[in-house]
Amino acid sequence: MASSTKTLLTLTLLAAARLAAGHGAITAATGDAGGSGMALGIDTSTPRDGTRRNPFQQDSTRFRGAAADTLGETLAGGNNQLEAGTQAILAETGDSLPQVTAGGEVQMTLHQVNSDGAGPYTCMINADGTAQTWNNIQVTQQVPGRNSRNRDGSETDHPLTAAIPASQTCTGTVAGQDNVCLVRCENGARAGPFGGVVPVQLVDNNAAAGAAGGNNTAAAAGAGAAGAGGRNAKLRARQALARRVRETGMRFENLKRRAVSLAEDLGDPDVLAEIMEDYE
Repeated sequence: MASSTKTLLTLTLLAAARLAAGHGAITAATGDAGGSGMALGIDTSTPRDGTRRNPFQQDSTRFRGAAADTLGETLAGGNNQLEAGTQAILAETGDSLPQVTAGGEVQMTLHQVNSDGAGPYTCMINADGTAQTWNNIQVTQQVPGRNSRNRDGSETDHPLTAAIPASQTCTGTVAGQDNVCLVRCENGARAGPFGGVVPVQLVDNNAAAGAAGGNNTAAAAGAGAAGAGGRNAKLRARQALARRVRETGMRFENLKRRAVSLAEDLGDPDVLAEIMEDYE
């Protein structure tokens, strides 16, 4: 009896230790006007086909400790750093950040490492690039989960989309980039929250209308505005199609990964720790 109690206590402590790490990471992001990026602290060499603390959770952000209200922390790098982290993103993407417009959106890939990296997620935005103040923004495409738990979603890439307010301004200057905002998304996991902070860059979505307004006649201006509206509608349709294709690919890849790893999972002691989590 004493031995069984000791074993149960050990397993419980192991489960708690695993929960102290990060279980969800924003590994990719793009804006409605193009560009690409990811969350601060992401290491693109981190494998995404497992759940254990090392190496799979090393670059996931958790909002705890001294950086709980700002940029969060990772196991590998400690507190996320805005300037150095943004420079690292630019080096990965070829000197680009996600390009967003006022009234547009940022489309992200949330990699759920294990069960409590699940949704729902909330998102907010910082306008001056300091991460000191945040305003809530609408999540238009959500990560599945209930109370930030979803064991079936482990080792999976999920689409996560947040709307940029129509009145949004971005005044930050970070890593040599102007017009920067920070988008922070997080779940409500008790051991977290988990998520990440994505630097984005606001671009002028009124340029076409301004050029049309400079034409000599009102008719020409109206035609220019109509043309811009048509192009915007086509862009939104292409984006919607791209999201559907990406979601289908993600589901297919998840099915393949889970089929390949099923035999390993059955003999993995971490599976028992996950069960302990589910009944805590």
